Amino acid sequence: MRVLFLIAFISILSATSVNAGQTFGLLADDCFNEWKTRGWVIGEDNTPAYQVEKFANGIRKICEIRSQMFAVDPEISPYIQGRLAELAPYVFSGDEQAIRGLISKLKQRRPGDQFSGSFMRD
Repeated sequence: MRVLFLIAFISILSATSVNAGQTFGLLADDCFNEWKTRGWVIGEDNTPAYQVEKFANGIRKICEIRSQMFAVDPEISPYIQGRLAELAPYVFSGDEQAIRGLISKLKQRRPGDQFSGSFMRD
């Protein structure tokens, strides 16, 4: 269902005269808004992650990078993949190359597979 929505979304955007920067921005916004619905929490007081400005800005950056990578490789989902424990170090680093590397690793992971060693399990 999400794939069909994504194809329709991209088709509509291509049919209009929206420039590439706006397209990435719209897709990144959709990614960010979808992520907010996941209910991730941070800290002992279970603060919603989207209410922590630095964390939310880091997720927004990951969404922007994902949308750019999706434009080049449709096999990469423009939506957040991975778990909180996997993404947290990248959210705060802001290192674009490291984020791109993580996204590529997540693309290669088959459903149900777990990384060993370098990633924590939820």
